[in-house]
Amino acid sequence: MMNKFLKTRKEVDKSTLYLKQKGLISHDFTCKNWDVALICQELKDGDLLDMGSNGSFLLQNALRLGLKGKKCGLDLGNPEFAIPGIDYIKGDLMNTPYKNDSFDTITCLSVIEHEVDYDNLARESSRLLRKDGILYITFDFWNPKVDTSGIKLYDLTWNILDGADVSRLEVSLGNHGLRMSSNMDWETKEAVINPSFCAPYGKSYTFGILKFIKI
Repeated sequence: MMNKFLKTRKEVDKSTLYLKQKGLISHDFTCKNWDVALICQELKDGDLLDMGSNGSFLLQNALRLGLKGKKCGLDLGNPEFAIPGIDYIKGDLMNTPYKNDSFDTITCLSVIEHEVDYDNLARESSRLLRKDGILYITFDFWNPKVDTSGIKLYDLTWNILDGADVSRLEVSLGNHGLRMSSNMDWETKEAVINPSFCAPYGKSYTFGILKFIKI
């Protein structure tokens, strides 16, 4: 099931083990294996775009899985290292150079908390996806709102989403013909990302994952 939050550290450990057992690439920050493992279990043949793709473990694992179709990466910067079999473009995910109906799947992992306008993202994702195409979005999350004022990551403002942000995102995507694949599970347990595990700047929060289908 998608449309939920990372609840416990055990889920991270389970995801890391899954990637290892399948011969897939694990992230240096193991906390980020949670969303990669979940999405890798669902990926199918088809043209794939990863938005915010620098160092994309998702695209590399799509190659390892032997999935058919184009594998494209879009990022504001050039890739730190280029992987054969992946087509990279430097650009803005809210205004891409791709043609309409170019992709069967779009992934956007840990990106929207960095100065991404939800409505522009929704419009562009809907334009790029074919009918019944899938959009996966993951993000930093916590309720109540975590104060990140004055903090920048990748030279961009950092906004840990709260419930209101997630609801606004869902509305924006829905307005552009993207429907959430299931009801949202709003339960959270642990602030899995915390000063003793993976947390930058000493903040405590967790991750969320959403799956949308173009209708």
